[in-house]
Amino acid sequence: MKKLIALFTVGLMLISLCTFYSAADKSNGLPFELVAPKYVYAVWQEGGDSPTTTKLTYSLSNEMTTFHKNKNEAHLNGTIEQFMKDAGCDDVWMSIQVDWALDDVNDGISGWHYTKYWDGDPYFGLGHDSEGNSRWSEWDIVDGSIGNAEETVNDLSVTRCVPNDDRWNGNPETHTPGVKDQLRVGQYVYDEEIDTVRIDYTQHTMYFRMRFVVTVRNEGEQDKFYFSEWSNTACVGKDAVKLEPLTKADLPAPVITGLRMTDKEFNGNPIVAFTLTVPEKLADDASKVEADGGGIVIEVEGRVKGDTDFVGLQGDWIIRAGEMECALFALASEARPNVPKDAIIELRCRYRYDHPKYETEIYSDWSKIISFGTDDINYYTDPGDDTTGDPEDPGKVDPNKKTCPICRFCPQPLGLCIFIWLLIILVAVAVMIIIIVVNNKKKKDKKQ
Repeated sequence: MKKLIALFTVGLMLISLCTFYSAADKSNGLPFELVAPKYVYAVWQEGGDSPTTTKLTYSLSNEMTTFHKNKNEAHLNGTIEQFMKDAGCDDVWMSIQVDWALDDVNDGISGWHYTKYWDGDPYFGLGHDSEGNSRWSEWDIVDGSIGNAEETVNDLSVTRCVPNDDRWNGNPETHTPGVKDQLRVGQYVYDEEIDTVRIDYTQHTMYFRMRFVVTVRNEGEQDKFYFSEWSNTACVGKDAVKLEPLTKADLPAPVITGLRMTDKEFNGNPIVAFTLTVPEKLADDASKVEADGGGIVIEVEGRVKGDTDFVGLQGDWIIRAGEMECALFALASEARPNVPKDAIIELRCRYRYDHPKYETEIYSDWSKIISFGTDDINYYTDPGDDTTGDPEDPGKVDPNKKTCPICRFCPQPLGLCIFIWLLIILVAVAVMIIIIVVNNKKKKDKKQ
């Protein structure tokens, strides 16, 4: 009897541990994995805007951009309530934090400026203490806006003009630091004529790091903050590495799949959608190029099956992983005033790299041609745990295959790891045995 009770207890403990592990593997239940900003690059604007202004670029993961596109679509089509219910909260959004340091990231004054207040107060929010005081300087970004979370690459301007007021000098009464408090004498000159600080970047190096903040809101509860790890460190100034232009070898042919007709129209003609997979290196290069003043976009061409020539299509051109859309009105002609809904469309894409600084315009090769109902483009450039089992390419990633976060190989029947099911069955059997043993003992006691 004691052994059965012990077995029952151990089974319950194992189940609880497995459940915790599964939840932890999903970033505390967030609807996407919370990873650090990728491919952070910094480019000093050489005096434009203000003497110290720097442009930072960074990349979001494919999972993040896809989630935010789906969320925005849900807002537009009136299904946001169900969408958020499926996400497990009333609302969720992302912001960005940017930390900086001058010359030495470990310096007690001019090193990294992150403090515990960046993690937020339950009532007053990010960057505040329990009395509501702002505990960050003008150059500290504790709740920065992400321009467009649907796009792979985003950017923002940092370390901008600092007027000679509390933003420069700080406010001791509210414990709010000024930028001057975060710099050492000799690292800067304050220019009274233009009312801002100057830093000689031929003699000094400014470092930056970033992290994502996800805020989860539920009615009747305090907002919860979740933080990614810090990104790679980017820098401008004396020790910064100069960014070089790309070459054609840096531009892979786009990988596109899942062409389908949507229920949308533009100028009386339908809109199609397809899925773009953005490889890691391209996301890196796009962030680098954007920081340096250039850009990488995607061009889409289509034709009605049977036509000879492809035609440029208008639609999504900013690089982002997930579903892209393009209108088919350009396929209309005098001979075919409208593209019918049942027309078979063929589509292809290529990347275009432009950089005014180098007077460069480079194109990738065209993607393979896709059409409705075909997924002949099912190869992927990113390594992963899930593979298609293709004998010609054993490392090919299958985007539709889900990996169990516990054992990494089972198909997760009904959404749970097979080992959890085995434990549930084991516990159920143990409970049944206990009930039988107890009932038999009661019968014996009655007979006696």
